[in-house]
Formats: sequence, structure tokens, C-alpha cells
Amino acid sequence: MNLQEHKKDILAISSLLIIVTAITLLLLNIDLKVGVYYVRDVFFYLNNALFYAGYDTGLANTRGLSPLIPMITSIFFRMGFISDGTIIIVSSVFYIFSALGMYFLLRLRFDEALSFTGSMILSTFPLIIVWVTKGMLDIPGLCFSIWSVYFMLLAFRKNTKYFYIAFPLVALGFFTRFTVVLMIPVLLIQFFMVKKPITYIKENLKDILIGVGFGALVFAIFIGIYQYLNIGMFFLSQGQDISASTHAVIDTTYNNIFYYKDNFLIYMGANHFIPYSLKPGAFNISQMQWIGGHPSRISYLFLTILIVGAIIYLTKLFSSQNREIMKNKKNKICLAIFIVGTAIFVLTFIKISIIFSIIIISLALLALYRGLYETDMDDFPLDFIMIYWFVVNLSFFTYHHIKVDRYFIPMFPAIVYYIILSLALIFDKLKSIRYMDKIKVIAPIALICIILLCTGIYAMGNSPHTFDNQMHPNFESAASEEKAVGEWLVNHDPQYMNKTIWADRGGDMSFILKMQIDSYEKQSNETNFTDEMVKNNVDYFIAKDNKTIKEPFTKIYQNGEVYLYSNKNK
Repeated sequence: MNLQEHKKDILAISSLLIIVTAITLLLLNIDLKVGVYYVRDVFFYLNNALFYAGYDTGLANTRGLSPLIPMITSIFFRMGFISDGTIIIVSSVFYIFSALGMYFLLRLRFDEALSFTGSMILSTFPLIIVWVTKGMLDIPGLCFSIWSVYFMLLAFRKNTKYFYIAFPLVALGFFTRFTVVLMIPVLLIQFFMVKKPITYIKENLKDILIGVGFGALVFAIFIGIYQYLNIGMFFLSQGQDISASTHAVIDTTYNNIFYYKDNFLIYMGANHFIPYSLKPGAFNISQMQWIGGHPSRISYLFLTILIVGAIIYLTKLFSSQNREIMKNKKNKICLAIFIVGTAIFVLTFIKISIIFSIIIISLALLALYRGLYETDMDDFPLDFIMIYWFVVNLSFFTYHHIKVDRYFIPMFPAIVYYIILSLALIFDKLKSIRYMDKIKVIAPIALICIILLCTGIYAMGNSPHTFDNQMHPNFESAASEEKAVGEWLVNHDPQYMNKTIWADRGGDMSFILKMQIDSYEKQSNETNFTDEMVKNNVDYFIAKDNKTIKEPFTKIYQNGEVYLYSNKNK
């Protein structure tokens, strides 16, 4: 490789890695102190990591969750780094690779400056920043989605041997976060976008089958591990009903199919957002204002860029020359299929299976593509892939009655792509302006500086809050208080593993004490709770706050807002 020839790429990539690594370290500085106390789902993954590391931690009902991140975390557990901070660090690394993948994906069409800008935009969206260092699976899932699409595009554009990488990445992504399976339609539709799909498949069947085989091998390895360890693949059933954690759902009308549309601007830029909080809002049409969360000026800037870009794009698409191409009989039929298919999709949405809905909209959009791909548009196939990526994900996550803000994360690459495409179209429209070549470089850099400045002001300069913007009195110390209580119990009673222990937050304490502990947070506020503990021969109860616990239980230790009760009759 000629380094001189790629010096701009090297500079862009180096700058990108420095910036996103710095952002990661700043966020880690917050979350390694706070811990994963408030994001309860992470304790399921932590307990699974303990199990994969050889500890009999119980919580067998959660072992069927997506395994890859817990498995990677378990490697470090085996090395002695048993901490909730381990999974926080592991998941945050995927943020850096997501930014890098976005750069390469954009470079398939845009220059170094615009690709760098797009990657930085993705990396600094408020909704991304909120989840970088939480130990959740959304960012790792995003990472695999980006890279799988990138290598699939390379397979079609440069060398079919890239199928060897693309299909295994989809399989790995699937076992990272099951919704990465939505990349399969995005990958498959590309086979129908070539001029002669059947001929293409026949000519490249060997490489396609090898790629599928590698993907199947990865899939088989994980299935084999599950069979060997006798684990049910629970995460597969999540596709039927996306499970949401209440901590991430604020002021949400579960059956509001316009939830993501209502909050779209906030996801791109929120006023006064902080790394532990993103309060959703909604646009009130009658009052012409946002309620709840408030979009920032950057968000409106992105929206303006998208609108202007869309106008320029559609003007080019429906130019007189392209309109002539659209008039032939075949293209008219394709456009008719698109209109009818889209109408059926809209009319039947939520009334039929999501699988059938995706099939219908896929056929409709494919018909549109086949009717327009001969038009005089630069890289129209890539434009189509990105809009299809967005539509498939939005359809799937909108379909389910539970709406969680982080579920919008898989749609960001398409949003970023169209922001950058809009910028490119605007620059091209203004190419006659003097010094436009310099402006094309300076403008993206200026935009990045503004984004980073606002990110620093709105995010890094605030102390952590919870997702509903309420500061809990023990929020920043809650995790350390739980750990302190667990450590005290271990020293107080070396035989604690042979005892019956209940807790308000069983997942947390199961990880801390490395044993099965069930959660009784709801039951512990009932008047007969003490009687239930006596009936079940409970030795210890760990409460997340002060409880009305009666005799024979007595409080033997307290750290902050975490209390340890012991049955003095045992």
C-alpha cells in the first residue's frame, strides 16, 4: 500500500481514533465510578460472564441471553478482573470500532473529510453517548451491523471473497444482540439489486457458499456451546416481544407507533443532555413546540441539512432526463408495484406479522429500485441500501408496543449517511462559488468542532443523573454501597454460600456474592414479607433502602442506603 497515496485517510483515521478514544476515556471515568447499578440488565450479562468463567452463580433463567459479550468478559474474569467495570470496558471498545467502521462505510462514496465528519457525527449523537459505557449490548450490536454491511458491499463492489467475512460477522452480531438479524434482509436484498441476480449468483456461487458456510460454522459453534452447557437460547424468543427495562422508558405511551419519530430530533442533539440521561420528548403540533426533552440547535442544523439535501436529491432524481427513463413500460410497472406495496404495508402495519410486513415493504422498495436504478444518479444502489437499512429497523422496532430509546441506535448509520450525502449535494450545488474547494474541507471541520464543543458543554460538564433526569441521593455511590455490604457479609459469615439469601436487587447481589439470589423488591414492601422470609428459612435479606422488617430479623450492617438483615433465630 502506498502510504503517500492514502495520507489523508491515515490522518483522518488517526484523528478519529484519538478523539473517540478520548471520549471513551472521559465516559469511562464516570461509569467506572458509578458502576452499573442503575442499568440492571447488565447484571444478567455479568452473572452469565461468571458462569462462562466457571462460577456456579445460579440465575439459570438468564443464561440464554445473547452470549458473545458475556463470553468475552468471562475471559477477563478468568484472568482475575472480576468487576462490573470489566464489561463496561469491553462494551466501550465496540464504540471505537463502530466509529472506525462508519468511516470506512462512508469512504465507499465520500471523500476523507466528509467520511471523517460522518463518523464523528455518529460518535457524538446524544443517544450514542448515553450508552457507550453502560455495559449494554446496543453499541456492540451497532458495531457488527456496520462492519457486516461494509464487507457485504465490498463483496459486491470489489471482490466476492469478502463474503467470507460478511456472513460470519452477521452471525457474531446475532449472538451479540439478536436484532442484528435485521442485517440479513439488508444483505440479501443486494443480490436482487444487481442487473441479473440469477446470473450473478451462478457466477459467484462458490464464494457465496463459502461465505455462508463460514457464517453457518460460527452459528454452529455457538449452538454447540449452548447444547454442551445445556443452556436454552432465550434471546431468540425476544424477537417475538422486545423486552424493555423500565429504567430506559420514560413518559412513554407504549402503543405510540410514532414514538421514534416524535423523539427523532432529540436523538440527534439534545439540550443539556448528560451521559446518564436522555429525557424523551414529543412535538406538539397544535402548540408547535417540543414538550419533555428539547432538541439542541445542532439537531435543527442536521434537520435543515437533511431537508435541503432531500430537495436537491429529488430534483436530480426527477430531472427531465430521468423522467424519460421512468416512462418505459417496465419502469411504470415497477413504480405501480411500489405504490401498491407501500399502501398495503401502511394499511396492514401492526395488523399482521412483522415478518410479513418486512417482506411487503422489501418487495415494494425493491420494485422502486428496479424502476429507478437506470436513472442518472451517482451511486444510487448505496443510497437505496441505506434507506432500506433504516426502513427495516424502524419497522421492526416500531412494530412492538414497548418503545425504548436505545432501540433507535441501529438506525443511526443510515441517518448519518444521509446527512453526509446532503452535505455533499449542497457542496456540489455551490461548486461555482470561489474557494469552494477550501470550503468543502473547512466546513466539515468547523461542524465537528461545534459538535465536540456542544458535546463537552452539555455532556462532560455535568454530574450523572438517572434516565428520568432525577438525581437519586445515593446514585453515584449505590453500586459501591452494595459491594461494601457484600464484602462485609463474606467476611462476617464465611459459610454464606450455604445460607438462604434474599435481596431487593437479586441480580446485583448474585454477581457480588457469586451465588443464586432471587429478587424480592416488590414483595419486600408488603406487610407479610417478614413472615414469608421466616416461612422460607431465609438467613439474610439485603435491602436497597430502609425497610419495615420485623422480628426475628434484625439489621446487622448498613452502608449508605443498603441494609443487611439477619435472622437471629438461625
